Amino acid sequence: MEVVMRYERDQGRLPEDVSTQNLGYDIRSSDTSGQVRYIEVKALAKRGTLVLTPNEWLMAQRLGDEYYLYVVENAATKPAIHMIQNPGAKLRPEEVVEIVRYVIKNWQGAINEAK
Repeated sequence: MEVVMRYERDQGRLPEDVSTQNLGYDIRSSDTSGQVRYIEVKALAKRGTLVLTPNEWLMAQRLGDEYYLYVVENAATKPAIHMIQNPGAKLRPEEVVEIVRYVIKNWQGAINEAK
C-alpha cells in the first residue's frame, strides 16, 4: 500500500487509503481535474497468482476504466508496480468457491431442556 500511495503522489494525484471500508478497492486517488482512480492493490512476495474477492471483482466490472489493479511484485525487497486499467474487461478469472460451513444434524441430542 505504501509503495502505491507514494507512486500516486509522485504522479501528482491525491491518494486516500480506504482499505478498511470494504468498498472493493483499497485507494481512491484523484487528480487536479477531479478524475478519480479506484485502485485495488495486490502485493506479492515475489511473483504469482492473484486472488480477488467477489466484492473486488464486482467493483472492477462496475467501475470499468476508473478501476485499476496495481500488482506489486517483490513487495518486501524490490517492489515493482504493474498496473492494469479496467481488469474487469481485460482479465478472465477462474471462479473458485471456497465456502466452509458446519452442518450439524444431531443437535437435538445436546439440548438442555428449559426448566
